Amino acid sequence: MKRVLALLFACLALAVVAAGCGGDDSDDGGDDGGAAAPAETQEQPAPEAEEPADSGGGGGSGPQVSMKDIKFNPGTLKIKAGQTVTWTNDDTVGHDVTGDDFSSGDPGGIDGGGTYQHAFKKAGTYDYVCSVHPGMKGAIKVK
Repeated sequence: MKRVLALLFACLALAVVAAGCGGDDSDDGGDDGGAAAPAETQEQPAPEAEEPADSGGGGGSGPQVSMKDIKFNPGTLKIKAGQTVTWTNDDTVGHDVTGDDFSSGDPGGIDGGGTYQHAFKKAGTYDYVCSVHPGMKGAIKVK
């Protein structure tokens, strides 16, 4: 009986881990299995925004960071002190924004289409990650 329970718990633990890292089965219908593309994109550095952001274009105001294809875009964003950055999950998998002094909440808690905002009041460099996707890193440089 102990052996059966141990096997059951091991399978359950594996299922939880697999669900947390889950692939995207609702993409364009390609037969890549959902795992190959994210692994490839993790190796490429995300672009850096060169100029300090005054306001975003399009539908929102202020500096913007997109979460798409298991990376932050731009990877490094330069802003002025006092500005509020908005992260938008443009993926179909959950992400989060986790830094030393700020966090969007639960790991993977920002669902597709969801947003998170944080105001940066002091100058400095603020590194952050998505805690459920190793290699998904970004930075906010505040002047």
